[in-house]
Amino acid sequence: MTSMVPALRSLNTRVTLGTLAIFLVSLWSLSFYASQMLRKDMEQLLGEQQFSTVSMLADSVNADVNDRWGALTTVAKTIGPALLGNAASMQAFLDERPLLQSHFNGGVIAHRVDGTAIAEVPTSAGRIGVNYMDVDTVAAALKEGKSTIGKPVMGRKLQAPVFGMTVPIRDAQGKVIGALAGVTNLGVPGFLNAIMDSRYGKNGGYTLVMPQHRMHVIATDQRLTMKELPAPGINPLVDRFIQGYEGSGVTTNALGVHVLVSAKAVPLAGWYVAAALPAAEAFAPIGAVQRRMLLATVLLTFLAGGLTWLILKHQLAPLQTAAATLAGMSDSGRPLQPLAIMRRDEIGMLISGFNRLLETLGQREGALKQSEAQNRALISAIPDLIFTNRRDGEYLAVHATDASTLLASPETFLHRKVEEVLPMRVANLFMKAFADAVDSNSMVELNYSLTVGGKERQFEARVVPSVEDTVISIVREITGRRAAEQELRIAATAFECQEGMIITDANRIILRTNQSFTRIMGYSNEEVVGKTTTFMRSDRLPAAFFDAAWETARRDGSWQAEVWHKRKNGEVFPQWLTSTAVKDEHGSITHYVVTHIDITRQKQQEAKRRADEAAHRDTLVREVHHRIKNNLQGITGLLRQFAQKYPETANPMNQAIGQVQGISVIHGLQGGADPSSVRLCELTSAIAAEVQALWHTSVVLDIPPGWIPCVIAGNEAVPIALVINELIVNAVKHGGKASGQVSITLRKGVEPDMLEITITNRGQLVPDDMRTDRPHSGLQLIAALMPRHGARLAREQHGDQVMTLLALGPPVIFPHLKEPT
Repeated sequence: MTSMVPALRSLNTRVTLGTLAIFLVSLWSLSFYASQMLRKDMEQLLGEQQFSTVSMLADSVNADVNDRWGALTTVAKTIGPALLGNAASMQAFLDERPLLQSHFNGGVIAHRVDGTAIAEVPTSAGRIGVNYMDVDTVAAALKEGKSTIGKPVMGRKLQAPVFGMTVPIRDAQGKVIGALAGVTNLGVPGFLNAIMDSRYGKNGGYTLVMPQHRMHVIATDQRLTMKELPAPGINPLVDRFIQGYEGSGVTTNALGVHVLVSAKAVPLAGWYVAAALPAAEAFAPIGAVQRRMLLATVLLTFLAGGLTWLILKHQLAPLQTAAATLAGMSDSGRPLQPLAIMRRDEIGMLISGFNRLLETLGQREGALKQSEAQNRALISAIPDLIFTNRRDGEYLAVHATDASTLLASPETFLHRKVEEVLPMRVANLFMKAFADAVDSNSMVELNYSLTVGGKERQFEARVVPSVEDTVISIVREITGRRAAEQELRIAATAFECQEGMIITDANRIILRTNQSFTRIMGYSNEEVVGKTTTFMRSDRLPAAFFDAAWETARRDGSWQAEVWHKRKNGEVFPQWLTSTAVKDEHGSITHYVVTHIDITRQKQQEAKRRADEAAHRDTLVREVHHRIKNNLQGITGLLRQFAQKYPETANPMNQAIGQVQGISVIHGLQGGADPSSVRLCELTSAIAAEVQALWHTSVVLDIPPGWIPCVIAGNEAVPIALVINELIVNAVKHGGKASGQVSITLRKGVEPDMLEITITNRGQLVPDDMRTDRPHSGLQLIAALMPRHGARLAREQHGDQVMTLLALGPPVIFPHLKEPT
């Protein structure tokens, strides 16, 4: 390998040329910028000088025009109708005023009101008798009474370029009776000769422009005299001058010469005077400067190029030495050795970096060898079958961690064709896959089955192209996976059941829901995945309830209860919720399965059942009340007579009398100031007194001092009275009468707003004492009359004492003396 580099591709040459290119671009850019700025500055300076000169000339022309206009106006004022009506007198009048002739080298003409010339000086022009109404200045003076300066035209008699200055002649009343015109001949010396005879610079000059007619009146360059200006839009600077701009600029004149122009108005005549200087003459110094800068640039280019070449050659010497050393190592095949660092500069840093790269490459080579060993070990550990085949199907290599998965020994495959080892059906699949993989240079997948030992086994294969028209096949048995997939499909079908289902991870993040969940809750699967279940909670249950539920599911593996959830549309409804924890083989929770059952219909049916029970109970109460209240005393008397006549019926009769008296107690207590209020303590005391008198048994009532009266709800007064009566009578019959006493206590309950009535008698509870076949027995009546909410009844055995506990609370009783509305 040669270490020589072609001169044009040498880094030294390229850096030198690049440096020179940057130097030249910078230098010429500076030169161009300097020349442009110099030209701009010179243009401004020369323009100011030029404008100053043309301003003086314009002021001079304006003064001359003013003198001539004043002379015409003064003479016109002295001409009367009589003088104007006599041609001879008018001619003599003009002859006597030589001043007018000196002001107007083309002569002075007097016109009648019809425009005909009646007198002139000098008379040699022969203009008397000619009608000049077609001349714009004459027409303006006679018809409009205006004093004007006309457009330069070729004179009819003088046959030379002329322009006129005309003023009206008026009578004593101010009526126009004629006109006096002064003519300036531009073809002979006159007051504008200063413009024609003067030059500006070597090749420049002046011009007088009539902007209203876009025409050169007179100019130093005779070629421009009476030449029209360019049409509007062709020369922007000329358009600006015509619009009244006074100043300087660079433009191209009517002769095609690039000039520096300055213009100044002649206000009295509406003209402007312009001075023009060829740009080549004006900016000639800039060309000399540019030539000198070009010479300096060439000299500096050669100097910079030589110095750059020498400096770079010296600086790049270590790099060339390093390249030669590397070439020698490459040609000899010697191991790569670190290069010597000659200087601690950028090249030294490059060589140092190369040395570190050599060290890194050595480390990577070692790591690569280690990686290859690891890959061989990894391939050996792969449970899949790996085959290497030619495209024609010949087996070149076989890898199997477990030889039993081959279904044959490795020697069965080596150097044999696919169709010789596998059934033709499977062999054809592999041959097609080999061809497709090689042709498309991409992986090809296929699935097939083999019957082994009478059982069908499923396999999948991935065929990838390798080198030199060979392929590698990775074969895996998927019999178990297919069975698992079948089970998953069955599970997925079961998942889409009538119950709403949610699957969450261990952190209670929703992973999936079924269609029944969407139907019940209104949320789609996409709307809830990734969220927790807190969005379904309603305000009817506190957050602590749900936290405790999840804790129970985590601890016990499952939890279920009735909850109130909120649908997507905001509707709150009851659900039966079940949460089941899914655990892995180590007992750790991986998922939760939550089922939702909408129990709105069941709740409605339960509410209807309770309403029916309440209606039945109310009907029973009304029936008892209606039948007893009208004949209360008569029935009581009849019952007493019947009991006396038939002593064996005394107990049932006394029980019926007690029920009647319980109702009569209610009517007696409602006779006070507030007929709608029945106090529990007064009701209990009155019924106890009635029972004691009827059954001749002591009933002791214990009410604590300072007791706060409690009011029974109006619709519950009669049922509660009957219940209390039945409980006291039962206590008297089943032990109180024998022992001689029944005790009754009223106390506050353990729960807030609850009161407890405890009835104690001596006796023994019978296990089936709540069951009886007698119709309308006391216990059956109590069960029928017990309120469904706000009341609870319990019976306990304490030694030889039976304690019956009746607990009452809202909405049956209210502890504030007044039933709420």
